[in-house]
Amino acid sequence: MSRPASRLRPASRSASQSRSQTDALLTDPANMVLSDGTITEQTAELLHEFVHPHQHTEDTLVAEGPYEDEDAAVDAELKARAKLPWWKRPSPYWILAMMPVSSISFTSTIAPRIEVYTQLACAYHRPEIFELQDQSSVRTNGLLAPSHPTLDTERYHNATTTVFFEPISEIAQAVPPTCATDPVVHAAVTKLSAVMTVTMGVLGCLTTAWWGSLSDRIGRTGVLGISVIGLLLTDVVFLLVYSYHQVLPGGYWFLLVGPIVEGTMGGLTSAIAAMHAYIADCTTPASRSRIFSLNLGLMFTGTALGPTIGGLLIHATGNILSVFYMSTITHCFYAVMVWCIIPESLTDAQRNRSRLQYARDKALAMGQGKVKVWMSRALGFLTPLSVIMPLSVQSGNPLKSKGRDWNLTLLAASYGLVVSLIGVVTYKLQYAQLVFGWTPEEMGYWISAVGATRAISLALLLPVFIRVFKPKSPPKDTRREREPLLSPTASRFPSEDEDGSEQDSMRSFHFASHTSAFDLNLARGSLCLEILAYALMGLVNHSLPFTGASMISSLAAGFGPSIQSVALELYNERGGVETGKLFGSLSVLQALCSQIIGPALYGWIFLSTVSTLPSLMFFACAAMLLTAFVLLMMIRLPHPERHPAYDAEEPQHTLEATVVAVEDSDTDTPRLPKLQRKNGNL
Repeated sequence: MSRPASRLRPASRSASQSRSQTDALLTDPANMVLSDGTITEQTAELLHEFVHPHQHTEDTLVAEGPYEDEDAAVDAELKARAKLPWWKRPSPYWILAMMPVSSISFTSTIAPRIEVYTQLACAYHRPEIFELQDQSSVRTNGLLAPSHPTLDTERYHNATTTVFFEPISEIAQAVPPTCATDPVVHAAVTKLSAVMTVTMGVLGCLTTAWWGSLSDRIGRTGVLGISVIGLLLTDVVFLLVYSYHQVLPGGYWFLLVGPIVEGTMGGLTSAIAAMHAYIADCTTPASRSRIFSLNLGLMFTGTALGPTIGGLLIHATGNILSVFYMSTITHCFYAVMVWCIIPESLTDAQRNRSRLQYARDKALAMGQGKVKVWMSRALGFLTPLSVIMPLSVQSGNPLKSKGRDWNLTLLAASYGLVVSLIGVVTYKLQYAQLVFGWTPEEMGYWISAVGATRAISLALLLPVFIRVFKPKSPPKDTRREREPLLSPTASRFPSEDEDGSEQDSMRSFHFASHTSAFDLNLARGSLCLEILAYALMGLVNHSLPFTGASMISSLAAGFGPSIQSVALELYNERGGVETGKLFGSLSVLQALCSQIIGPALYGWIFLSTVSTLPSLMFFACAAMLLTAFVLLMMIRLPHPERHPAYDAEEPQHTLEATVVAVEDSDTDTPRLPKLQRKNGNL
């Protein structure tokens, strides 16, 4: 509902449409750099666009919506805004400038946070080990353990030798017990991490949609400003617990206040959604794909560099808190930018329209009863899952009863099992700390190495593989255009001119079927690669092959884009036309499995086996992936013979067609050819 003349907002989208279109682009920075993170089809395409940019023209993206419905007040505000200085006009480059900095800030604290949790839990559950570290300096992979029990995790380099990737068996023979290798401590850390992650996931699922709707009414920067308050309060709570955990109620469990506050205020998901909506408000359809790809590329760069920068900062300062100070300062800078500098992308008229629409919808909903309205709002995020439920279909045989199409349901179940592995990331770092004695610095290097492998796979290896092995689109048959109208070949039965569009449709359907089969096989192959990687992670007892297995897992990044492509084909095959609903259901499924079910399930497994067989977690992941692979093997794609053109054909007969030219005795004009059929009735 906007005018194409404006360069300050989408050429054909309202505020709510912009938000719905970008929902499928939501990507947690951790998902992009970690081997278990899920990459969507849109994310892979935008990353490829970032590495291999090409120009878009306005002609390719027109007709997204009517222009004539634009309100005069909105147009007047946009014209007035165009005359303002550049620093007072909304632009996607405000978001792009902050993206790499905020991504570095987020990912640089992933590994050090595990170390802090470990030291806090050790001070409570194993004080004798914690005090022992105050009396002796212990060599662990070339670094020295904390020398005093004030949670100062300062590490000193050995002046003569630095040994990396040392087996846990050799470490155990050389050093006394430490907090990082105690199963009781890791059990407490696992419980804390699982509770915090699930709390954040539940609150995020319940509030993200509401915050997205609020951004239409108060503006994108308003929601961004509220979300950054949650980030700052989480930082403050973390530093308070680190310094005063002895006096705070609940001890280190006071950390749970952070996820509660941040999740209630929308969290990272709402912030990313508001950022994407801001970009959509400030770009035209022709430039939007390029801007989103640039935004994704900068985010990917920041998430890949963040862990290494965090590790180098710890190495340079000797204090693990330096990373969190840097993160807090970055969030303060981000808050000042959002609150004071970045202009709002929505005009006053657009926000007023959204407020009026919200008031009408609210008044209409209140007539159904307050309890029903509250329940529908609380559980409304589950509504999109109805799209992936099995669908009743009529069998081709009238004597048989109706069956059910389970293809899309099986695919969604497989997708949910795979994305649940995102919840194992924290426990994987704990495992490396427990078994290999890794420090936060080394964990940061490992995350960056895995992220770099993932980036290479998505931007280079996967596109080359698809280009080489994916079926090529068949060329369109132009023989009918080159032949005379009354040529002998043009007068066959049936006429090619009359049947041309039908043949093109069948040819296109046949190609789409082969393309879907390729995508499905690519997803199956990616799962096989991940099964192998997780089995190796559970079998190896040395950090170097463990890193290699993690990099193999990163090479399987083609699962997400391919599985969403197959889902779209299956959805269209069953008659679905609103693709936004399909991707919305997959997004809800990903949020449930990766933020709630996955962390709780794998946290329970690691908690139960950390003192006996911690590697069992990886075999459980491999079993989950194997189940997902079996579900994909049960999917049956439609065959080309099922195209409606084939179903509509009459039974075929063997015939010979003879063309007989008949001329009118009174004129020289030839009449239409007659056909004589043998072995059949004409």
